[in-house]
Amino acid sequence: MNLKRIELNTLQADIFSDVAKEAAEHISPRANDRGRVADVNKSTQLRKFYDELAMWHDKVFQAASRGEAYQNAAPFIQMLKAKAAYSQGRGHVDGNFVAVFNQIISQINSADTLKNAKLFFEAVLGFRKANEQK
Repeated sequence: MNLKRIELNTLQADIFSDVAKEAAEHISPRANDRGRVADVNKSTQLRKFYDELAMWHDKVFQAASRGEAYQNAAPFIQMLKAKAAYSQGRGHVDGNFVAVFNQIISQINSADTLKNAKLFFEAVLGFRKANEQK
């Protein structure tokens, strides 16, 4: 996947459809030579990252001053990259997920891009869950 297609500052028309679907396929576990699917990137693990991102989104958007709330939350939002790396080290997620997730988190620089990141990640998880059902 070309991670540069994930552009959250200026939303292209297909960001929540085609780009999200491509990202979901990129992070979906694949079967090895023996037909066994890797035990990483399970929806419960990915949902933990979404839940925390959604929590920061809600805190920022419920505040009286979104700009100030975002500035206070920004270091903790960026810390999600460290949490993803830790999760990869524990074998819960793989490098594909970390690359996509870091691309999303790296682009968050305002309340608006936080909202776009949450919506994009939500779309990715929806497509990922659909892939899981196949």
